[in-house]
Amino acid sequence: MHSILKSALALLAASASLLGTAAEAKLVFAHYLVGGIDPNSNHAQQDIQQAAAAGFDAFALNIGAPGADWLKSAVTQLFDYADSRNDFKLFFSFDFYQTGDINAHAALYTQFANRASYLRYGNANLPVVSSYSGGGIGVDAWSNFKTANNVYLIPNPEADGNYYSQPATFFQNWGNAIDGVFSWETNWPDVSDTPGTNVSSARDEAVKKAADSAGKTYVMGLSTLQYKHCCGDSWYRNGETTLLERMNQILKLSPEFTEVITWNDAGESHYVGPSWPETVTPEILQYGDTDKNPHTGWQPLISSFIAAFKAGASDTSALVPANGASFAGALWYRGVLKSCLNNGGDGTPRGSGGARDTIVYAVVLPANSQGFQVRVSSGGQVLATQSLAAGLSYNSIEGLRAGAQLLELLDGSGNVVAKAASKVDVSDQPTDGFCNFNYYVSGLQ
Repeated sequence: MHSILKSALALLAASASLLGTAAEAKLVFAHYLVGGIDPNSNHAQQDIQQAAAAGFDAFALNIGAPGADWLKSAVTQLFDYADSRNDFKLFFSFDFYQTGDINAHAALYTQFANRASYLRYGNANLPVVSSYSGGGIGVDAWSNFKTANNVYLIPNPEADGNYYSQPATFFQNWGNAIDGVFSWETNWPDVSDTPGTNVSSARDEAVKKAADSAGKTYVMGLSTLQYKHCCGDSWYRNGETTLLERMNQILKLSPEFTEVITWNDAGESHYVGPSWPETVTPEILQYGDTDKNPHTGWQPLISSFIAAFKAGASDTSALVPANGASFAGALWYRGVLKSCLNNGGDGTPRGSGGARDTIVYAVVLPANSQGFQVRVSSGGQVLATQSLAAGLSYNSIEGLRAGAQLLELLDGSGNVVAKAASKVDVSDQPTDGFCNFNYYVSGLQ
């Protein structure tokens, strides 16, 4: 009898452990800028298929114009397809920069909250709502929305003056209105003319510590760069190794959620998927056209990161190629040298002084990999040959030259086993009247 009871208790403990693991499962989102998706296309389906294959759990749908017919059409297309799959979720991220009225956002939200593919989270299995901006509308507005709609609320309230300066005070003031928070501005180095400025997780650490103490969750962002040249402004926030540094910071801090910024925001250049022509203005397409400036080469690296994040890895040495592949990797580079800024064109991006003429590589190898190297060439000249370790290896190599760019993966015998070659040559001349600081990304194949 004693042994039976002991076995039963052990089984209950194991079941509780499994339930706890499920309840605390880490999730990875991609911020998705909702544009006017052509209903005669299969673009909504392609986005979800590609994101699901890369390991994402959900899109955070950036809702900028909640009352627009085109936006409701696009959101409907996304939900209709996600509902049919049963393995990918969607949730709303209210964009208060574009529409500051929370009631307008709520009116659209209620039309989709009960869809089968709407993301739910927490012990009460509540529908998730996030935001871009929104700290300025105040805690009472959020509290009223949460009470009226019974949601799991993880907004981006960093406009509140206490959010970064006194995070403990912020959570004292906001604690009853939210379930967690999402930081946006921590995902890149500040706009700076100091070369080599790296991204920092210091503010994430402070906010997450306060969130943990308050019993709230934290959404930590992962991004590549921020470059904008439209709409009356132009700026650059360093994207050389930002993606890779950020991966390590996230694994170290181990938040509940990670959100890639973004899946498809061509206007700010930090897309990792397609930006469909019908959703993007001609001005943005000059530098954010994903056919001309592809970024999908980052996806295998992100897939490796997602698996490590969900497994609880503490640093990027634990990354392995996804789906049993022998390697994952990419090279990326700007299509112009910094000297382009001296050769005419429309404006100099704020922060462009912080850019360097570099070619960046990242390679993920399986555990116990030995003897591998990369050879990096620019403009027909070998810039470096460097050894690789298991997990993630990366570097930003000075000396970007005009012409073609090449990354070669060498095995222990010096044989080339994979390459990532540029499709666009580097130059020092403006194109379309300006110097494009967006990146070209080529996947290792």
